[in-house]
Amino acid sequence: MSLPPIGFGTSPYRPDGTRIDVEPIVRLARDAGYRLFDVAEMYGNERAVGRALRGSDAAVIGKAWRTNYRPEHLRRACEASLRRLGIDAFDLYLLHAPGALRHVAPLDDVEEIGWTEFQRRGAVSEADDVPIAETWQAMRELQSFGLAREIGVSNFTQEQLESLDPIPYANEVPCWPLPSFRGVTIIGYSPLQSPKIDAPAPLILRQLIDRGIIPLTFSTNPEHIRQNLAAVSA
Repeated sequence: MSLPPIGFGTSPYRPDGTRIDVEPIVRLARDAGYRLFDVAEMYGNERAVGRALRGSDAAVIGKAWRTNYRPEHLRRACEASLRRLGIDAFDLYLLHAPGALRHVAPLDDVEEIGWTEFQRRGAVSEADDVPIAETWQAMRELQSFGLAREIGVSNFTQEQLESLDPIPYANEVPCWPLPSFRGVTIIGYSPLQSPKIDAPAPLILRQLIDRGIIPLTFSTNPEHIRQNLAAVSA
């Protein structure tokens, strides 16, 4: 499988602690020409993203939250995310971060249960003792069921990657410091947040693409959305 060289994020969470409605922003990005979108059940907005992408040929990266790492919860979480997005399969499905957390209840979309209940179900700090090998086997089964074309992880170290068999297709990590992982596709989030680089955004993104990293951009500014995408042809 070959993913588009640049993607667009859909997290509603802003650095100042606020949340935004990404549906019109994702629609702008789709219309501008983005063909890769990064979603997650922990973002709580899969229904909105699904509406924005309806009818497009976009590739979609999904992520299971840490409270759904037990095999009996993982397939249900994946199928529920697909249903909310209105697609048949993820192009790439990831474990959101290392370490399982205690399952409280299905992490349904905010439009179904509201933010207060959503946070109660997802903002859990108690660890679960499910072995990562069991979770990874369940991920492989999702692939065999046709629910995900490829499977991977997010925020894993090289050592954690190498503990999985087979090694994941991709690892989604921060772009800075510049990531270096062996044997996987690197998907980089926050690509324009390096304090050490003073260069136009398209140039930074082009440099990442040239290194084989798929950057995930985000902006609420229509002009910036188009300029960032221009890095593909820069």
